[in-house]
Amino acid sequence: MPQSPSPHAPARRPWAQVLVPLGVGLLALAVYANALRNGYALDDEAIILRNRVVHGLGDLRGVLLGPYWTDTGELYRPVTLLTFALGWAVHGPSTVAMHAWNVGVHAACSALVAVLVLRLGGGRTAAALAGALFAVHPVHVEAVANGVGRAELLATLFVLAGSLAYLGGRARAPGRIAAVCALYLLALGAKEIAVSFPALLLVLDVLRTRRARTPLHRVFRDNLPLLAALTATLAVYLALRVAATEGLMSNSPAPYFYGVTAARRVATAVRVWPEYRLCLLWPADLSMDWGPDAIRVVGWGSPRVWLGLAVGAALAAGAALSWRRGRWVAGAVAWLALALLPVSNLLFPIGVVLAERNLYLPSVGLAFVFPPLVAAVARAPRRGARVLATAAAAVLLALGAARTWARTPDWRSSRTILYAMMEAHPEIWWVEWNAGHILARSGRPVEAIPWFHRAMRKVNGYHGIMNLDYATVLRDAGRFGDAEPVLRHCIRTFRKSVPPYTLLASLLVEQRRYAEVLPLMDAAERIPRYGALSSAEINDRRALAYDGLGRLGPALAARRASLRDPFLRRAFSPWYHYARLLAAAGDTAGARAALDAAKARTTPRVRPLLTLDPLPSLQSTLVRGWGKLPGAATLRPGAGAGEVAAPRGG
Repeated sequence: MPQSPSPHAPARRPWAQVLVPLGVGLLALAVYANALRNGYALDDEAIILRNRVVHGLGDLRGVLLGPYWTDTGELYRPVTLLTFALGWAVHGPSTVAMHAWNVGVHAACSALVAVLVLRLGGGRTAAALAGALFAVHPVHVEAVANGVGRAELLATLFVLAGSLAYLGGRARAPGRIAAVCALYLLALGAKEIAVSFPALLLVLDVLRTRRARTPLHRVFRDNLPLLAALTATLAVYLALRVAATEGLMSNSPAPYFYGVTAARRVATAVRVWPEYRLCLLWPADLSMDWGPDAIRVVGWGSPRVWLGLAVGAALAAGAALSWRRGRWVAGAVAWLALALLPVSNLLFPIGVVLAERNLYLPSVGLAFVFPPLVAAVARAPRRGARVLATAAAAVLLALGAARTWARTPDWRSSRTILYAMMEAHPEIWWVEWNAGHILARSGRPVEAIPWFHRAMRKVNGYHGIMNLDYATVLRDAGRFGDAEPVLRHCIRTFRKSVPPYTLLASLLVEQRRYAEVLPLMDAAERIPRYGALSSAEINDRRALAYDGLGRLGPALAARRASLRDPFLRRAFSPWYHYARLLAAAGDTAGARAALDAAKARTTPRVRPLLTLDPLPSLQSTLVRGWGKLPGAATLRPGAGAGEVAAPRGG
């Protein structure tokens, strides 16, 4: 009597190699179809919408050799930026097309997870379940539904492609080594979380050789040539990163890690281990950020740290038991631990204590749990047990798909995701910050100040953007003495960021301290790679300061230089100030042309306020570009100062 095939045996039917991943990919496309209705949210606005480097292929040097965050010179992700630039060149700012890229890459990753299980001999059923879980897992929503989540998607795509290239050739074949190294470089260029890829390949080799029980030291020895080549590849990436960012590590760790000892940081990292388990195994509670007060920085005396150690010990024990029983669970634990290590805060502080997006690549490890589970169900003596297991799998996948479908619209805009977080975790500092932000944008800065103050206390004042928001609110409320120390602290802490300099300059202009503005702008200009938009803002403040000092010639030169920037040219205030300067210089025709340009860039309600008779004061909100207009409308500070923000309630 012929024996039934083992659930661990490689798929012998060629159609399984195509239909299983195809079905998984289609499932991923279906469950994220509503992501196509999303727009730009949070970091999308800075990295894509306002970042002219990725608006087409005209600045490939900036894309390939510049930092990811152009305003602060932080991070190096040229592959991700290149896909944004390619997309913009093809479809412009279309959000539908942008999100279609992300959904398509996620579908490809889900299919490759299924292919990986098939290639390792996990069987068709296990491969289908592993790929399907990856496709619908709710913890992936942030990476897929948010535009900049593409960094996670691409890094995982290239890691999976590199894994399959590694499994598909002779151990020391030059072509195989070259392909794996090329994919490693692409993965690193997408996001630095892929740095652990060489170690992940060893995990795969341990799984591939599980029947032969090949010792770990032999697996390592057999891969020495490849590991040497991968080390050289990493060195190339690091050299490019240092050249682009002028530093190996990010200068912006999570704000609550500033001034924290390494021991407390590691204790906090261990305290998060149970949270990883919840996010991966029961993702009912999801948030784009956890931090004070949801997850606080703790010491080794905290019971939560010891709970984390217990979770780690249990996983290690399960991996040890699995080592002699197929190695699948050991592989799952090892993949999870190694993929999480770069973003765990164990080795060095990163920008978050815990984030959904950082679990995208580590969650691939869940796929290795399915082969032993399917095998255990297949060995069940009663058919009812197998039916029950099948029904349970279907229910869990359906629940995951429903949770994902419901959460995806939260990322429709910055406002929707912030409101979703306010509802899920009202205690987080982000909620208080954004409550203050909403009040400030509604023209109610005095009411916003207490909200900002509470949020600032939770992060000890070490969040760059929140510092700027808080200082802006204090400035607009007329509390200059409180705003200036905030900005000077920001300048000392975030030395590669130009916005604190330009915002402090606006504060000094408000107080008629024009002479102090010029050396401040000279210092800002010395910041490496501060970018074209920052250059325009620097010249904007210089023009105002020179005007205040009565130096008409330098003021005109600085204003003309600022108006060369396309973004600033769209604002009305720079043109209105230019008209004032030209009128003061006696160029009546030029002044009227500049005045017409200013009126063309604002609303009908504001146009009657723009006049050169009498000559507008330099202290006018309309000239400066920030503050409150008649009628309670407000001007947004910064490069887009010409935009009018209509007041909103609540």
